[in-house]
Parts: sequence; C-alpha cells; structure tokens
Amino acid sequence: MIFTLFVAMLISPFRPVEGSPTFHELHARDYQPRFVDAWHGPQIVAPDTPYIAAVGSDQLYYIDTRFDAETAQHIKDQIEWATTAGGPNQVISVDEVAATASVEDSATGETLFVFDPPYARVLFASGINRRNPGLRLPEHEPAGEWLVTYQDANSTTTSLTARQSCSDLGCNNNQHCKDQSRGNCNLCHHYRVDDECDRGMVNAIGICRPLCNKKRDLAKEEGEEEHAYYKRMDDLHWN
Repeated sequence: MIFTLFVAMLISPFRPVEGSPTFHELHARDYQPRFVDAWHGPQIVAPDTPYIAAVGSDQLYYIDTRFDAETAQHIKDQIEWATTAGGPNQVISVDEVAATASVEDSATGETLFVFDPPYARVLFASGINRRNPGLRLPEHEPAGEWLVTYQDANSTTTSLTARQSCSDLGCNNNQHCKDQSRGNCNLCHHYRVDDECDRGMVNAIGICRPLCNKKRDLAKEEGEEEHAYYKRMDDLHWN
C-alpha cells in the first residue's frame, strides 16, 4: 500500500492513481472553519479528522477519503508541517543533495519533525530543483478542488497581499520572514547553500513569482464590490 502510494505521488501528489476522488462531507457544505490568533496572525484550524489538513493560514486541503485513516493522517502531518507556520523560531531544513527535509527549532537546535523522504521530494521539489537541477524532481500541478480557501469571519482586512516573491528573502527563522515581508511570508527554508522565505502552499506555483512580471492589477469593473475585486486580483496573481 505505502509503496503504491509513493509511486502515485510522483505522478499526482497525495492522490490515488485511478478513479475520481471522494472528499470529506464538509467539502460540499458551506463550511466555516475555526480560526485562532497565532503569532503570525489569524490561523485556520483543520477539523478533527485525518482527511482534512490545514494549509498556510487560510486554506484546507481535502485528502481523498479512499485512503485508509492511517495513511490519510500520515499525509495530513506532512502537509501541515510543510505549509503552516508553526512557531516563530522554527525553520524547515532541506537537504537538496539527499532530497530530505526536517523541521527544527532555530533557538535550541531540536528536530521537531522529520518528513518522510518521498513526501519531502514532492513538497520541496521546486526549491530542491533550483539548487540541484540534476535530480529533476517532478513538480506537481496546482491543487485544484482539493484545496479550498476560507476567510476568517472576524477579519476586517482584505485578502490582497503584497506582490512579493518570498524566495527573494533570506531568513534565520519563520519570524524573520514575517518581519521582512510585513506578514506576507511566514516560513523559512534552510538549504545547504542558502536560505529563503516561503508561504504555505501545496502546489508548485509559489508566491506570484512566475506571473508577476506578466500580469498586473486590472481596473475595477463598474459596480464591482471591493471584496470581489480583491479576490479577482488574488486569483489573477496567485493562481
């Protein structure tokens, strides 16, 4: 089962090879997840099920329910440790030669989580390939319907964020990324040769970088609500 899953991941990450996906029942509902005040701002909290994982600060990734619960929980752990900001002193250490990764406390040096190597090769493929192109790791496609973005019901701010590539910033830890980017970036990746900031996502698009030099903000349409305009601009730049 696990070997089959690992092979499948190289073709379509975190998904069975054949058939249509089935999702947790909350995927089809008008669901409002819980948000908590974290060190970096509002943080989405995944429901208590192995089939839904938190991604970044405002997204949920729905894991195919055809996986057994143990496998789904394993996938959830990999996703959440890779994409949510954790503590301000945390860093994700990535070895671009061995294609492995772990989460460490930059203050104590303690290893908090070790990624399963086949998952690390998927989750951090983009950064590894830039530094070690000879590995040619597959970089997976956008998450599509598996990933849903939610808004904190108590939030009074818009979702339009700074048009900045997180990977342009070096870092010591997660807090350093947040401070440099005014909250736009909240993950710090340490590689063998350098380091960079990131923002939690489960696809390989990155933070605007491939598109920013090609797409600019469009004019607000007549009668368009402000929140709809901001969402349209986010979709233009980030998706």
